[in-house]
Amino acid sequence: MRALIITGTVRTQDPDRPVASAVAVAGSRIAAIGDLASVRATVPPGTPVLDFPYVVPGFVDSHVHLLWAGRAATRLALDDATGVDDVLGRIAAHVAAHPGEAWIEADAGFDGPLPDAARLEAVAPGIGLVLDRKGHDALVNETALRRAGIGAGTPDPPGGRIERHPDGTPTGLLVEHPAVALVRAVMPAATVDERARWIRAGQAELLPHGFTTVVDPAVDGTGLAAYEMLGRTGQLRLRVTAMPHGVVAPALAGTGRLRLGPTKIFLDGGGSLGTALLSTPWPGTDGYLGNQTVGYDELAALCAATERGVGIHAVGDAAIDLALDAITASGRGARSHLIHAYLGPTPAAMARARQLGVAVSAHPALQWEFGAGLAQRLGAERAARANPLRDWLDAGVTVGGGSDGPGPPLSALHGMWQARTRMVRGRDEPLGAGQAITAAEAFALFTTGAAAIAGFGDGRLRAGGPADLAGLDVDPLAADPAALLDGRVLATVLDGNLEFTL
Repeated sequence: MRALIITGTVRTQDPDRPVASAVAVAGSRIAAIGDLASVRATVPPGTPVLDFPYVVPGFVDSHVHLLWAGRAATRLALDDATGVDDVLGRIAAHVAAHPGEAWIEADAGFDGPLPDAARLEAVAPGIGLVLDRKGHDALVNETALRRAGIGAGTPDPPGGRIERHPDGTPTGLLVEHPAVALVRAVMPAATVDERARWIRAGQAELLPHGFTTVVDPAVDGTGLAAYEMLGRTGQLRLRVTAMPHGVVAPALAGTGRLRLGPTKIFLDGGGSLGTALLSTPWPGTDGYLGNQTVGYDELAALCAATERGVGIHAVGDAAIDLALDAITASGRGARSHLIHAYLGPTPAAMARARQLGVAVSAHPALQWEFGAGLAQRLGAERAARANPLRDWLDAGVTVGGGSDGPGPPLSALHGMWQARTRMVRGRDEPLGAGQAITAAEAFALFTTGAAAIAGFGDGRLRAGGPADLAGLDVDPLAADPAALLDGRVLATVLDGNLEFTL
């Protein structure tokens, strides 16, 4: 049996033994935790020793699109584009470098003005062009619209919107999944093997950040098949809870590293897109409350249809209330969670979530990414109340940290830093300092809190538990928050195997 000793300041998250100096690993389990002399006695003589400044439970991400993270390398990258001319220039360069492509996809989460279908067509004539807007909307060119049969007379699909010029012709912006699906229906679908390649690539992105367990939301049937194949053939290097998207999924042959999670439901849009479902109109609009992607009857039916529970994407306060209504009717609160839940949840909603046993998957990196944009849309005072981690925790709700990557930083250390400082990109001062949380609470977000949502273990290091841990050069509990930004993951161990080392 493989054995290993790992030493350092061990932050176990176990209240019975919060700090130790050594961990003994036998096979895939922790044989002992304590001081070096005591743990050495539980493994064979000559067992190798790995020494790190700090040792922590393997980090858990409660909401990261692992498959999409691997897919990003196959797409044109426009997330960091600085304006319309930059977007168009990058597309034109890609077209010139890849002649003969029938379709081009890009990740296009950039802020600012958007080119319309005609301008996109001019740089990619005759090629179906689909710019993915943060996993919700899509910006497409005239060829893509034509292939999908979308014109001035095409009605908006339920739960989605085709944005139009004053004369009724589509601008190219398709709002939310039902509208985007009109184009997706005529595009070639990725195969199981292609998705498996994306998963393997996504794992390689996450392991250097110390993650041993992740929740991958919104996985389609082909993606589930890819996960199942990798699990069956021993190619999963992380524990993965795969959440099927909006359907009652077939049985999944789980393994020690793969489980079928709650059903993922998109209820509303996004704050950074200005489409989250609010109880009051979005500023600067003619009474627009946001997008409701799924009707309440369908939402309630999906909640009731699966004993595994649901994970509901609910950003705005009105969406949060609707989600809690549907979960209440289903009686599956203890197995369900809200995703994001950051724009104006009321104290009453927080109390309901606590009573129902509904957890919250929250994403500090996302707040860092778009906090400044929220301040521009909603005003600084209202944006400062977004992602209210302090209030959720004070209400007694279980909160699991995540990144919602790819796009926002994947690092758990970055997430802890943001949760403690409330800093956002592009601002010199914190946004909503009153919602900052403590070092211990931030550490729990990416260990015990996220583990409660993932359903793998409890996010602690204990004798007899899985040998899932990370070696760090920074102490997540004692370090100044700024030190977390410079901190490094030195190693990631899963089931006693060294899956990553710096």
